Amino acid sequence: MQICVPATSANLGPGYDLLGLALDRYNLFEFQQAEHYQLTFTGPEAAACSFSLDADSLIRQAVEHVYAACQRSAPVFAVRQEVHIPPARGLGSSSSAIVAGLLAANAWLDNPFDKDTLLGFAIEIEGHPDNVAPALLGGCILNLPETQPARYLCLPVPADLHWGVCVPAFELSTAAARAVVPRQVSLNTAVSNSAYLAALVSGLCLNQPETLAWALQDQLHQPYRQALIPGMQAVMQAAREAGALGCVLSGAGPTLLVLAPSADLLEQAGQAMCQRWQAEAVVARFSPQQLDTLGARILTP
Repeated sequence: MQICVPATSANLGPGYDLLGLALDRYNLFEFQQAEHYQLTFTGPEAAACSFSLDADSLIRQAVEHVYAACQRSAPVFAVRQEVHIPPARGLGSSSSAIVAGLLAANAWLDNPFDKDTLLGFAIEIEGHPDNVAPALLGGCILNLPETQPARYLCLPVPADLHWGVCVPAFELSTAAARAVVPRQVSLNTAVSNSAYLAALVSGLCLNQPETLAWALQDQLHQPYRQALIPGMQAVMQAAREAGALGCVLSGAGPTLLVLAPSADLLEQAGQAMCQRWQAEAVVARFSPQQLDTLGARILTP
């Protein structure tokens, strides 16, 4: 069985732990039941992967979660993963593993669960929905927190917006990036960030680039994570000065997501970002991305 799962970019600035979108970069997983657990890696990002299918493996947790929900014992299996989503870069590599495991197990059991139920399982494993929801469903997803079953809104994304990611050549663990975010903020900060999120949703729904340019900022997590990412603010500013509507952390980082009104301005912003990061002695790669609207899918049974 071959499963395709898209990369994701979470938060989009003010939507911390609530908002995420799926991108047209994919991890491919080939599952087969086997006598021994085995996980092998191929693809352009394989060298950065050193995971196994031990009891802590996200893939294995996902498979066993589905089987446990059916009161069944999970089979032993092997996975061959073609890696195009770099790990620990803020592009949803962990979520891709969870979603792939859920889809594989559900298929082996003749699909007892729909995608909304699988999303609930994914949130239980991941702890927050901002990456797993778009990975599973595709598109741009606004999640409503702490709801059972999981509730979400599929937001429209204007077709004339242009997205890209600038990926620096260093990793940042999600745990480290979450550890620096304060558990409490002032009422003024919460109100301001709520306004940014409302404006971001409005700008997407009404196709208002000028609103998006104002809304793509954050006071909950980005100010605290910038200490972990050399040159982050300068790189973001370089993107805006080159014509981007906005630039935000992708997930926990260190990747930056950039939004522009045209392909030419997106390319200019990407070049400016890489050059500015180079001034910080950081090598970075820029690539334009399309929105993935399909989400995870089984390519071959």
